[in-house]
Amino acid sequence: MSNLSDLFDLTGKTAMVTGGSRGLGLQISQALGSYGANLALIARKANQLEETCTTIASDGIYVRP
Repeated sequence: MSNLSDLFDLTGKTAMVTGGSRGLGLQISQALGSYGANLALIARKANQLEETCTTIASDGIYVRP
């Protein structure tokens, strides 16, 4: 039986996440990134978005604000 990373391999795909700087949007961003997706995050507050991008990028996930 396959594990989840085989079933949900998003390598080479880009996910656009609105509200990606905090809360549920942040959790979704981290999950999609952990399955290999590149991330394009959108948020209303630029300072929170920058902090989030830095945090996610430190986990080795490609983020484009």
